[in-house]
Amino acid sequence: MLNGNVLIVEDQPNFRKGLARMVEEGKLGWSVVGEAGNGQDALELLDQVKPDLVLTDIRMPLMDGIEFVGRLRQRYPDMLVIILTAYKHFEYAQAAVRHGALDFLIKPCTEEDVRQVLVKASERFYEQYAQRQNRKLQQKLEQDQTLRSALLDLPYTPQDAQCLNDLLEGTELWQLQLDNADLAKKQYGKSDLSLIQFALSNIIEELLRGEGQHARLILIEHDRFVLVSQQQRLEDGVREAIQASALQYLNIHLHWMRMGMAPKVEQLAVLYAGAKGAASGKSEFSEVQSNEAGATTSLSLSQARVKELEVQLMSAIMTGQADQLQQLLDRMLEELQSQTPDEMKLYALTLSIAMHSTVQTQFETDEAAVLTGVPYDMPQSHWSPEEVLNWAKEQVRSFILLFNNWQASKSDNLIERAVKYIEEHYSEECRLTDVASHIHLNPSYFSVLFKKSTGESFTRYVTRIRMDKAALLLRNTDMKIFEIACAVGFDEPNYFTNVFRQQFQMSPKEYRKVP
Repeated sequence: MLNGNVLIVEDQPNFRKGLARMVEEGKLGWSVVGEAGNGQDALELLDQVKPDLVLTDIRMPLMDGIEFVGRLRQRYPDMLVIILTAYKHFEYAQAAVRHGALDFLIKPCTEEDVRQVLVKASERFYEQYAQRQNRKLQQKLEQDQTLRSALLDLPYTPQDAQCLNDLLEGTELWQLQLDNADLAKKQYGKSDLSLIQFALSNIIEELLRGEGQHARLILIEHDRFVLVSQQQRLEDGVREAIQASALQYLNIHLHWMRMGMAPKVEQLAVLYAGAKGAASGKSEFSEVQSNEAGATTSLSLSQARVKELEVQLMSAIMTGQADQLQQLLDRMLEELQSQTPDEMKLYALTLSIAMHSTVQTQFETDEAAVLTGVPYDMPQSHWSPEEVLNWAKEQVRSFILLFNNWQASKSDNLIERAVKYIEEHYSEECRLTDVASHIHLNPSYFSVLFKKSTGESFTRYVTRIRMDKAALLLRNTDMKIFEIACAVGFDEPNYFTNVFRQQFQMSPKEYRKVP
């Protein structure tokens, strides 16, 4: 799961530890990577722990929060900051606004207060993550275009050539060709070919990633990819798995050819022409050969769209609200319906791949663990818009089901901890607010979650546990009834007797006499 890192800067150790515990157990995608008691120590930690979010107090010894945030901004202008302050120090916190503080957390704070600011921080964190991903993707697309131009003997700038030489140093190049007989007999149109190219690129990249192979795949012509591998020998098993998957999922044969170690940029065109000439047969699929640039652009846009959708899904997931995630997916399905028939197929596959990737990276469930990154099916070329929409809706339904299972598994863990706490503290006051605080949930939310998980209200569950314990003591000890009442958490023996009678339809004295 993609987590954000948090640094907590607070001079009160108990409050700092409690806040760290609430952040860690809040299940909102944040991990505490460092703690400091003042701004001076925190500055020294920044480079070591590289936080995405800083929670800092205002009034601290050695270096206060205002000076700390100001110096932090000089080195990390985009880092997220939340200010911890008491009301009497609020005027100091206002000064932090000038340094771009995201929000304030008023001390003392509850787990719900912490949850609210972390949700806000999560939204901004994923916005920043999306921006970084877009910049990386744009850089990759530019590098891919330069490599494509060099292989096809098209113009590129000297600056691009130098960047490409750095990128290719020590790498090995492979050519992958789609079987032209397979393409020709299926009579694919341009939109169908885009679908095949996109599905195949995803299959290849996911299989390589699953095998720990560091490589990048670039569509050069309509029927040819070039694979840039960081490993000097791409294992036979990896190539065979890619060939088998292409045949299984797309019914297309793939042909591999090793082009050798990457030469200097100016020699790439000769290398590619030789590899292309060595490939058996000429392409019979001439319909799209005049539009190679369009094919590669379509693939690049689809890859970019996958990343965009993934970030949107991750952001919605971190709020933990199924209704918000459903609303996002409903909007995506509405966008799907606004496409042309040909565009619908590509967008539906894009959405499916984005959801599939999100399941792998975000959901910590048994179902997610066994999934591969390869979609098991894809929109077919002959499908009507209605069939494409129904297919996409089924993909969304499966995704929501996995999300709900993942949420339930997290909830189950919380309820297990709550039940354990009740078992250990039933003889004490053991209030709902005490248990909710122990597992760092809002009391109202915990009450609903507890009843949904156990089928009983919190009060009813605790009472039943106490009565069961009292029954054991009545049957197996000589303790007096008022002693048993006290042992299971009742201060008033008469009240204990009334509750026991409601549970067992007899008094404690009568229960003890039953054979």
